Amino acid sequence: MASRPFEKRTPEEQWNIDRPRIHALKNKVMATRPDYTDDNYRDTILDISKGRTDSSKELSERQRQELIGRLSVLAGEEPRRTWQPRDKKSYPGRPKNMDKPGHSRAEQLGKIEALLTVGGKAWAYADAIAKAVCKVDRVAWVTTGDLYKIITALRKQAKREGWDLSGEK
Repeated sequence: MASRPFEKRTPEEQWNIDRPRIHALKNKVMATRPDYTDDNYRDTILDISKGRTDSSKELSERQRQELIGRLSVLAGEEPRRTWQPRDKKSYPGRPKNMDKPGHSRAEQLGKIEALLTVGGKAWAYADAIAKAVCKVDRVAWVTTGDLYKIITALRKQAKREGWDLSGEK
């Protein structure tokens, strides 16, 4: 089956993808838990479909994903993480390694982000400073010990351009 770019799968195509996973998980659960029978499997489907059906073929795509998640847990697997869209409010170009609590790196990156916000600059501006000062292409790749150089460069630029740093600690 050749996938079509940027087109949603038809229900039949999605069923052909989900069916082998459901049956493999069902067999794995039955092998690992002898007390889990076909009746238990049908009861699980009835519970997910709110009594509408006892066949996995009749489930909606969302309900099939829930069945896969439940069977994964019963089989002792970690359920697969569902895809979630990126936060639309995130600042474009923001480093992904920024939100690790308890690290001074996170505080320094937060300081850089605050200075960029006050100055109305993009993360590409900080990346350019990182390239000039630290010889690294992106701020995310700068070592924790060298982040202070970027903060210093941004403070100097703030002084030159007259940014309002009255809330700075």
